[in-house]
Amino acid sequence: MVKILCPDGEERHIDDVYDAEYEHFPPVVIKALIAGRGKKRKRNENKKPRFGVTRLTGPCLRRSYYDLVEEVPITLSKLWIFSRGHAIHNFFQEHLDETENEIFLSQDFGLFDAIGYVDVLSDNVMYEFKTIQSIPDKPKPEHLMQIQSYYSMLSPDKQSKIKKLCIVYFSLNKIKTYIVPKLDMLNYLEARGSILANSLNTSIPPSREESYICNYCDFKDMCFKRDKDK
Repeated sequence: MVKILCPDGEERHIDDVYDAEYEHFPPVVIKALIAGRGKKRKRNENKKPRFGVTRLTGPCLRRSYYDLVEEVPITLSKLWIFSRGHAIHNFFQEHLDETENEIFLSQDFGLFDAIGYVDVLSDNVMYEFKTIQSIPDKPKPEHLMQIQSYYSMLSPDKQSKIKKLCIVYFSLNKIKTYIVPKLDMLNYLEARGSILANSLNTSIPPSREESYICNYCDFKDMCFKRDKDK
């Protein structure tokens, strides 16, 4: 069951938050934020793992591992960030032909499958949309590798028709588009996915990949305590 870290500091099951009211979060806002977020999907231990591309191109495989095996409560503020992203996706889904948006991709790597959704593929241009508080001066590495991975997962025939790859950043008051180079990411995805699949099989987390992002990671305390206790 998904847990919510409420503004009063208490962790509550999602069913216990529907009728709550906190400063800045009236009940109508809470209901909208948690709608459709009832349960976290359980991993089937007997099936070959399927990893979203973002788990493999993210800045730390250990974080991806913990996100698969641990339950960490989510804040209402973070749910709002997720909701903004969904709102952008829904906006384009309403205004584009259904053949252009949310295109599913899957790549079999033997030990695991990599999956992902192209936000929009229109006129042979691949787009990845990102909502963000402050638009960066250049594409974030994980976003760049994400769209390059989607391109790599296309068939050779479809790859040959792709004109360019674009990351579109949306802040509350600005939109900025970056064109990124086409690169083959399949070897990278296979290497990262193999590490993650083996970690799940052995229940041993991958090595920590330290960066400034550690300061904002939901699993920071768990991650550093584990290494300290060794």
